[in-house]
Amino acid sequence: MWVADHEMTLEGLGTGVAPTARRRPSIGAGKALGWVRERLATTPGRLVLISISIVVGAVVFGAIATGAEQSRERAARAAGTQTEPLLAHAARLYTALSDANATEGTALLSGGVESPTERLRYQSDIRAASDSLSALTRAAGTSATVPGALNTIADQLPIYTGLVETARANNRQGFPIGAAYLRQAVTRSTGSMLPAADRIYRAEAQRLSEDYRTGSSTTTLITFIVVSAVALLLLLLAQRYVAHISRRILNIGMLVATVALAAVSVWGVLGLVNEQNSLSTAQQKGSDSVEVLSAAAVLQSRAQSDLSLTLVNRGTDQTDSTDFNSVQPVLADLVGEISVLARRTDTRAAADRFGVAYAWYVSRANAIRRLEQRGQLPEALALEPTTARISDQVSNDLTQQIGAAQERFARAAADATSALDGLSVAIPLVTVLAAIAALLGLRERINEYR
Repeated sequence: MWVADHEMTLEGLGTGVAPTARRRPSIGAGKALGWVRERLATTPGRLVLISISIVVGAVVFGAIATGAEQSRERAARAAGTQTEPLLAHAARLYTALSDANATEGTALLSGGVESPTERLRYQSDIRAASDSLSALTRAAGTSATVPGALNTIADQLPIYTGLVETARANNRQGFPIGAAYLRQAVTRSTGSMLPAADRIYRAEAQRLSEDYRTGSSTTTLITFIVVSAVALLLLLLAQRYVAHISRRILNIGMLVATVALAAVSVWGVLGLVNEQNSLSTAQQKGSDSVEVLSAAAVLQSRAQSDLSLTLVNRGTDQTDSTDFNSVQPVLADLVGEISVLARRTDTRAAADRFGVAYAWYVSRANAIRRLEQRGQLPEALALEPTTARISDQVSNDLTQQIGAAQERFARAAADATSALDGLSVAIPLVTVLAAIAALLGLRERINEYR
């Protein structure tokens, strides 16, 4: 007779605590591990795993090595063909605008009507400023500072030149209001255009420094060396194992792969080292001098503009006099830096010539300022043309030194980019060929077990 027993029912069984469910590995991972264990248990299977490892290692080596080479090449090419030329344009823009101010200031001192020579110089300055502005606008980059500053100059330059032309027209007719228009033009330049040009120069100098850091990064070289060493070590260990199991010293396919990978690794290391050395030379003997000399040219032009405008204002506005005082110590420091760089670049004669001319300019400028401060304006005005000629001599000398420094930079920068020529193609090509050669060599050994 059947008797119901609650303990034997499903409900009774379900009253106990459920056993803890065990986590099982995923089916895919379990199969993969099982497949690897099976291959490791046999010699042909181990050879298959070695083949897979070599392919993966080749892919990793090719990707990292190519990325390192491309990073260096882009930075070196950018420094040589983009950022340094743009820095030169930024310096030229500032110098041209400042020199235009100085020229117009001289016109004011001579009664408001400039000489034909001064007129040609002013027009040359405006053309140079417009050309540099166009070049900078075409390659404005991603900086938020540069486009805004460029727009400021682009907006203000036509207004500035318009005020100058209005002043000339009034001055030629003898109307005194011409001087007021000219002062407005100069104020617009010193108040908005020159500060904008200074921001552009600083931004381009920062971009050049970043290119130098990327193009001469030791981390990139170390990464290339490490990944090359790992790839070669993998091939050597594979060859050792194959030689052990086959009782043969050489495997042609593996040997070809090792030699090819070693060759492209040595080529890459030498190329990166040469590129780094050439880029360092470009900086130390080229762009460093360009930056310091350009800054000196900018400040020299600014100082002469301040001096002229101080005389124009007849002591009614101390802004230009104050700016002149702030510029002089910076210029003195730059003269010292130019001398230091001259020893590095073997250009001491040019630096000494500049130092003598600048000292003579400072003595004349200070004499004018002392006369102006004592109220002896006629005597100060009489000295101004001589001081302006000395300033022109200093500026011309700086321009020649900048040109020579740019030539040194261009040669070294070209050496930096040429040091990496062919590597962008050789690294991936040799990597693929080495992987194929290694696989063919391993395939011969694998087929021996079939």
